[in-house]
Amino acid sequence: MYTDLSSAILFGGKLSKWFKLNRGVRQGSALSAKLYLIFINDLINELESSNKGAFLYDINSSSPVQADDISLIATNHESAQKMVSICEQYSESWSFSFSPTKSKLLQFGKKLTGPDIFLYNEPILSVKSATHVGISLDTSMKTMDRTLKACRTLRATTASVIRSGIHPAVLNPIVCAKIIRQVCYPKALYGCEIWGKLSKTETLMLERTHHYVCKFIQGLPRRTRTDMCLSLIGWLNLDSFINERKLLFFGRICNLPQRAISFRILVRKLFELKYFNQENTNCASDFSKDCVDILYKYHLSDYLTKFMDSGHFPSQRIWKRIVHRSIFEYELKEWQQRINIDSDFNIFKKIHKVFQPHPAWTVALDFPYLRKQANYIVSLCCLVHNTNSDSILCDKCGKLFTDPCIHAISSCDYLSDIRDEFWCELLCLNPITFSAFLGSLDDEDFCYILLSCETEFELDCEQKKRFQFLCVKYVYRFCKTFSHS
Repeated sequence: MYTDLSSAILFGGKLSKWFKLNRGVRQGSALSAKLYLIFINDLINELESSNKGAFLYDINSSSPVQADDISLIATNHESAQKMVSICEQYSESWSFSFSPTKSKLLQFGKKLTGPDIFLYNEPILSVKSATHVGISLDTSMKTMDRTLKACRTLRATTASVIRSGIHPAVLNPIVCAKIIRQVCYPKALYGCEIWGKLSKTETLMLERTHHYVCKFIQGLPRRTRTDMCLSLIGWLNLDSFINERKLLFFGRICNLPQRAISFRILVRKLFELKYFNQENTNCASDFSKDCVDILYKYHLSDYLTKFMDSGHFPSQRIWKRIVHRSIFEYELKEWQQRINIDSDFNIFKKIHKVFQPHPAWTVALDFPYLRKQANYIVSLCCLVHNTNSDSILCDKCGKLFTDPCIHAISSCDYLSDIRDEFWCELLCLNPITFSAFLGSLDDEDFCYILLSCETEFELDCEQKKRFQFLCVKYVYRFCKTFSHS
């Protein structure tokens, strides 16, 4: 496929002599996969025309191929041997060979006795699990091992990234979260697009790992409430991440040419689900049924109906926006319902009202030296306040208080000098009516506004940034001085 191609081997810092390559494709080249598909295409045609492989409905699905990762699907030993023989003859005619030792035989469903499958007169080893294009296949159809591997991979890759220097003590949690989300999660959840419906135990295992990573990034205690830590960094739960990947994959299939096997199989499955009793489809790994359930969950069933009626489906770019918006709106509503019925969130929902990174983290992006102060404010937001209304006597100013944070920020006379500095800097913000607005608030509301670093008072962009900076700077000073003096 190439002319005048030479290669050399670099090993242990030493380069071998250059040697000519007379056949094959370059390892790692962008064109190699496509060139190999062209080379192997006649073999795929022979396998399909033999009609020895498996059929789904009337669709020949006997030989899924990705570059040199070839799989053969047959319903009995005789057909499997015939297909292997076709591959063997093709390789001999084109002067290359498959590896019998690397080939594996998987038998799904009820095990049937039969002769061994031979490749070049060597039996192909029968195994219970194998990997195809990076996807683990298990003859038992059990998914717990796959879920455990995903959890371990997510923890391990996150730890590896952290050890490389991407640590919340060094980088802002927003940056750290973005890197981990783009590097660690795709690796741990590779192939989740075709996962079936997860059991409650598997979902719990994945979510716990997800929560651990989220808390670690922000430097929050492990016992921090999940709905607090996720919302403070702007992350949704892991189930919604997996569902988003599934819906995007569903959209890619729907945008394939109509002659594509994946498209034809999906359409047949969708019509089967529509016109036959869905309860008859009990397989937990049924991709089409799982996607239909997810579409209904996020109120996207109209797109499915339109696709089945007219064949029209949004482009991948538009579908991505639709899916992202629908999932976010659904999860936001669920989050708001959970925090509204839980007494532990009575104070938190007054401080953090939106599902996006806390402004303190944004301030720390512009002012890295305030990262410690930002972490302190976020930690204060996560405190579950004691509902006991018994008053405590302040040993610094002699006043009674019920909440030490509110007392330190709003009323403790011992901190009056720091409070005067804060108001002096605040008065420099225009308009002066903003300072008057803050001064009219009671101690509790004033404290919550400072902890949230947000206000409903209309400020321009620069004024808002300055106010958030002052909140991060002075809340830390108030509370640290109060607790350490």
